Amino acid sequence: MTPAERRLWSVGIPFALGVVLLVSTWDAGIAVTIALAVGALLAARRRMWALAACAAVWTAALTAVRVLPGPYDSWAGRGVLPVLAGYVTVFLLAWAAGRRLVDRRDDAGARARPELTWPSERRLLTYLLVLLGVAAATAAIRFRGTVPPLLADNPDAARQVLREQSNLVIGLLSEAWTLGMGISLLRALSGQRRALPVYYALTAVFTVGAALGASKNSVLVGIAPALIAALSVRRTRGRAATFLAARTPVVLLIGAVALGAAVFLGGQRTMAGTGAFETEFRARYGSNALTSSAGSLDLSLSSSTETFGRVWSQREHLDPRYGTYSLTFLGSRVEPIVGKADLYGLTSQLSQPYLMNTATFVAIPLLDYGPLGAVFFLLALGLAVGATERWFEFSAAPAGQLARAFVVYFALFGVYELYPLIYPTWLSLVPGLWILHRLGRTAA
Repeated sequence: MTPAERRLWSVGIPFALGVVLLVSTWDAGIAVTIALAVGALLAARRRMWALAACAAVWTAALTAVRVLPGPYDSWAGRGVLPVLAGYVTVFLLAWAAGRRLVDRRDDAGARARPELTWPSERRLLTYLLVLLGVAAATAAIRFRGTVPPLLADNPDAARQVLREQSNLVIGLLSEAWTLGMGISLLRALSGQRRALPVYYALTAVFTVGAALGASKNSVLVGIAPALIAALSVRRTRGRAATFLAARTPVVLLIGAVALGAAVFLGGQRTMAGTGAFETEFRARYGSNALTSSAGSLDLSLSSSTETFGRVWSQREHLDPRYGTYSLTFLGSRVEPIVGKADLYGLTSQLSQPYLMNTATFVAIPLLDYGPLGAVFFLLALGLAVGATERWFEFSAAPAGQLARAFVVYFALFGVYELYPLIYPTWLSLVPGLWILHRLGRTAA
């Protein structure tokens, strides 16, 4: 950093804090949004890119609540912004502390980005074909006698039918689409040029399979971690160097296309729904694909905050469940032990007449442990995310980089909901990545 840049930061930080304090006397919601934006810049300055991205996503979410109008907006969303920002700040600070804890154990802060060491082509392709076989067989069982939601006239109705005839095992095996998608795309973005067509083709096949359930999350959870990992590793040397010199723009372009497609499909799915919210959504945005996509983006960014506002306003009437909501991902089989809790049912009732079923990641600890307990929950969660992210940051193993990328993605996805505590996706991803890691070690 040049002396001029140091002077700019030394003046800019106190100035930004002064602006936050001044704006807070006028509007606390805008002030905390600016404060999170400043935090994102500070994290970027310290080269904590994942942490900076998470702070930036939360800045966008809080901004959407204040700026973008939507049918789900209410007083609860705007009123809860300072509270939610406080919880998010605890999580982000704990994330930074978790990174520091690992730094003290392993003084590798100055190491360069790693170059991935992949298993042999034969081992890797065999593994991906096995994943494809598992995914295809699971899809045949899952969609037996029904049209996949992606191809149905009413995707939401088709997804409800699938929920009723599916089970935990089928759900976990279906994550073979996600795992195959992530591995194939990362290999394509970080490998030798001659192998690119094969892995891009496999990426396309796995992506189509993951999209059959008409869930944009199922696609993003496979593509986004691969993009994060690709940006975190060093370019491969050799004949592909010229191509890979432009890898960052390629990765960003793929990410933009994937995000745009997810937003567009989300808007179209909402337009095809039959509930009260969908009816008002159509009345507001009509059949215009662009405006409905903008509405879908606003929904993804702000609806969880709105729902959390409703949960927060009712907190005195909700008894703590001490872990019931935190174990939702285990399914109905643990209900006799921990009790039954329907997170989506609760948040849907609080959001009448729209019956939205989403909740920001703060809702689960709030419902389980109360306002103060949620602070300690997010503190522990942030420490775990920061330590894990830093631990795998310099891993040369593709499995390690993908593991880090999944942790980062799930942390970013917290702006919508606490994904790992709601869906058991990671129960399949962990053993799948462990097998990939073992394949690489055996080959070495």
